Amino acid sequence: MLDKRTTALSLALLGSLLFAIPAHAQSDAVDSVRLAEIVPALEGTELGALALGPAPSPGTMRVVRRSEVLSALRRAGREARGLSIPRATRVRREARRLEPTELQELSREAVAQSMAPCRVSNLEITNTATVATGELDITAEGTAPQRSGRRNIMLVLRSGGRVVRIPARTELTCPAPVMRPGARIQIVARFGAVRATTSGTAAQPGRVGDIIRVRNPRSRQSLRARVIDAETVEVVR
Repeated sequence: MLDKRTTALSLALLGSLLFAIPAHAQSDAVDSVRLAEIVPALEGTELGALALGPAPSPGTMRVVRRSEVLSALRRAGREARGLSIPRATRVRREARRLEPTELQELSREAVAQSMAPCRVSNLEITNTATVATGELDITAEGTAPQRSGRRNIMLVLRSGGRVVRIPARTELTCPAPVMRPGARIQIVARFGAVRATTSGTAAQPGRVGDIIRVRNPRSRQSLRARVIDAETVEVVR
């Protein structure tokens, strides 16, 4: 009896899965001039973290005037009493210039992760990049193609709350798909401790680890699923 209830629940969950998958948004932090940069005595305090406006681009400088500071304090509902605020303060962001050869070395791991399971045999970058000094995060936009060959990608460099995008080109060697469009497959979905299975059809080719579209004939819905092997996929949220 328990198995029948579990099966019924599993099929119902699979049927409504498309509407249960949440949408995710991603945003990049923006570098701002902090009040502590104008009044060093406030470093490490909540008031010192007050944003006064956008910071200058790496390698450039901007002047923050006393009137801007007072306006920011008023907007935050804070008073300037007791603060020694200069009439004008020069704020600068230091920069580092990355040449193509250095970018290739720094980006190789990120590209390899993005293009997996394809193997990156060559990475070409012809542009330079100017980024803020300090911590640098590099990711590669794009997914692995189904066939070996050359592919254009975009490198995303994040530093100092700013984003720089640099085009690149890769030479890839890719394994053949294990799943073909139209193949009869088993669709697996997990909901906490419940594991639901049903039969379905692959709508796209895929290698192990790829996320492809599959069809659930019971609900006539299209689902996103990760290829487990040549006959099994697992629904992703």
